[in-house]
Amino acid sequence: MWTLWPFGVAHDYTSIMADASSSALRGAGDEQYNIMLDAVRRWFSWGGALPAWAEFAAWAQAHHWTLKRTIAHDGWAMDHNPRHAGWRIEWGPSQRTFMSSHEFRIRFEVAQNSDVQALVLDRPLLARLDHEVYAQFIDNVQTRLDDETPEEMRWLAMHAKLSPNQMGVPLRDRYGAISNDTAWVQRWLAGGIATALHRRAEVMPIEAVSAEPFILRLARGQVVIRQSASVPRVQVLETCIAVAAAVEEALRKSV
Repeated sequence: MWTLWPFGVAHDYTSIMADASSSALRGAGDEQYNIMLDAVRRWFSWGGALPAWAEFAAWAQAHHWTLKRTIAHDGWAMDHNPRHAGWRIEWGPSQRTFMSSHEFRIRFEVAQNSDVQALVLDRPLLARLDHEVYAQFIDNVQTRLDDETPEEMRWLAMHAKLSPNQMGVPLRDRYGAISNDTAWVQRWLAGGIATALHRRAEVMPIEAVSAEPFILRLARGQVVIRQSASVPRVQVLETCIAVAAAVEEALRKSV
């Protein structure tokens, strides 16, 4: 009898683990392979159930989100919220090797004429990515980053960092930022975004940030927020939604 598993259809546990260790997965790199293997192990440890599913289902209903499992049954997605038209919130396996095994993702778009590109991220993650970009250049004797390098890391090599003074007092100790227009981002971060990011920092103590980092990406009005969440918590998601709402409002004001 066929059984539905989180990464496809297989006869039994053994065949899934064999697939997970195939050369195709290893081709993505050892770190990505380890993240995917960890996701498989976590799914089996959950017994096929998603962690905190009942809690998030109740939260989604109370806040008027449509919640559904992903096709692979390894995560969930929320959308069709009347207050946040066009938003999509996801929890599932991480799509970046520098995040933990699973992450929250919030995506939306605000129409803009600006071509601003920006990242806002936890300072420990910024330092780690800086080191990895530098190591990639030195170890491989490269003069450019290849297409397999995550976009966020390519931007680190292309764009300028905001100084601590440009980040402002509420953010400078916990967050860093880079952009092709640092003056614009400095103005954009002030006010509601700074307040929301500061509140998120209060929920995520500094000692937890290295294991559960946060990154906000803006490119021509397209926004993606990633928050590592090996085990999803409603409180953490709510702080990310507050950041996303402040970002959306600030973008609309800047149009």
